[in-house]
Amino acid sequence: MPVNTTEQSTAHIMTAESMNAFVIHAKEQGASKNMMRRFSGAVKTLYAFLPEDKTLTKERLQSWRKSMEESGYASITILNYVKYINRYLDYVGASDIRFNRGKGKDISGMTFGYLTALEPTDKRDRKDIVWRCQCKCGNIVELPATRLLVGNTLSCGCLLKEHFRRANMYIDNTSLRQALEEKVESVHSVSGYTGVTRKRDKWKAYITYKGKHYSLGCYTNLEDAVKARARGKELVRADALGLLDFYEEIHKTDLPLPNKATERRKEFPSTSWQVNNQPGSAAKRIDNKSGQTGVTFTHGRWKAHIGHKGIRYILGYFDTQEDAARARKQAEQDLKADPDGFAKRYQEKYTHHSYGKR
Repeated sequence: MPVNTTEQSTAHIMTAESMNAFVIHAKEQGASKNMMRRFSGAVKTLYAFLPEDKTLTKERLQSWRKSMEESGYASITILNYVKYINRYLDYVGASDIRFNRGKGKDISGMTFGYLTALEPTDKRDRKDIVWRCQCKCGNIVELPATRLLVGNTLSCGCLLKEHFRRANMYIDNTSLRQALEEKVESVHSVSGYTGVTRKRDKWKAYITYKGKHYSLGCYTNLEDAVKARARGKELVRADALGLLDFYEEIHKTDLPLPNKATERRKEFPSTSWQVNNQPGSAAKRIDNKSGQTGVTFTHGRWKAHIGHKGIRYILGYFDTQEDAARARKQAEQDLKADPDGFAKRYQEKYTHHSYGKR
């Protein structure tokens, strides 16, 4: 059962008991030993970051994440730890202070189709931040951040109307597309023809254009009514063709309507990623006890190693961390000075093994 908290809506006090209970719960849910180790590492890292009162708030969560970024931890490690801590907070009943969905992006002032994000609200949609947005038409709507980010919602609803208007080329309360179509037969009409219907014992011909309904007369024979409707259609088409040139002229500067495909390619603000590009700028692993890239403590001694083109070269085992760090530093300098000759020299001098594709 989840651990109870006294201040579920604003804070949570981390304890050794709650952390151990979370890991045990994960095991009961079928988590592997590797995942249990990761869960335990995440909560212990956060616990060590907190001050003496061990009170966890939303602000302290953000500070913890920022401190890891500033310390050079790998971005994928940070993202994984955020997921693990969210699971811990859900377990202890402190979901209200968990990391937000939508990657915590600040989208205020950004546009998504016809929508402009104004400010976040206190509302949540399945733990997703709900943003207050203003549509191009002036309407104010509230939408979850994820629906904006993935392009599922691009307006308050007026965009659909605009798509319909453009597709049908509306002008003067009529559709030029419909006016220009040469549809004669109709399965929906009693007569089987568009614009011809039965009226008492005769056939009535009619046509609708520019928002008005025009009667073209009543006829004893169906063929005469169909011919009358055809003459009326010719007059309508002639007028519509003239309006078509006018329509294209006044709409030639219209911008393309936004759609999901184009909106998803938009660059959103995000935290820059640490690229693990050894040597030099390699991001420090969160479980690195030495605090130095390429130096680890194993079997009672300090091991120095370096990676190059899918090969990890063991530079040696040393009694002190300083000696291991010097060996690693020298290898970095050699690699930068002569990358082509690096592999040959180090294959002759050091042991090595493959840890990736050559």
